[in-house]
Amino acid sequence: MLELLRKKPQVDKRILTAQQFINVKDIRGKTLFTKDGYVFCYIKIYPVSIDLLSENEKMSLCESLSAEISSERKPFKFFAISRPVDISALIDENMAIYTQSNDIVQKTLLSEEVGVYNHYALSGNVIERQFYLIIWEKISEDAEHTLIKRAKELIGKLSNCNVSAEIINSQQIIQLCNLFANPSYAHIEDYGISPSIPILKT
Repeated sequence: MLELLRKKPQVDKRILTAQQFINVKDIRGKTLFTKDGYVFCYIKIYPVSIDLLSENEKMSLCESLSAEISSERKPFKFFAISRPVDISALIDENMAIYTQSNDIVQKTLLSEEVGVYNHYALSGNVIERQFYLIIWEKISEDAEHTLIKRAKELIGKLSNCNVSAEIINSQQIIQLCNLFANPSYAHIEDYGISPSIPILKT
């Protein structure tokens, strides 16, 4: 009987709200806090085009990365996810050239090219792979400071191998969470948190 009382009541996950189901308590600065007492930090790793490297250079890069990362004693996760490529800047650039051009042939070609770009953007077929290192600590008084320090050390190790990386901020963490739940979810939106009231002009 005592054993039954100690057991936690089972909760039907089908009736949980999205807020209850997701284990996120707060996103602040460059860290994410979970309800179960952990703080997470995310390091975005910019890809390296290994097609431009020779076989010896590829081997050297692998050995360098292995040597640098092998000194890391705490656990971490490597995470890769696909997301739609934001080609809006390319479309805007072509449209600017289109409006300034007086050449009929050039305008025709630009119009067709922008149409192709718009098709790609709407279909979501143009995707890119994004890579992250995820590190975490148990929440304590100096956990956030310790985590950021560790992230900077990891970035330094990657930099020693000519691999660029950065700690993502709160807005990018929100985007990453959205991508994890829904990879077809939009391009790079600016998540404005400040409230606004729309005003209709008469």
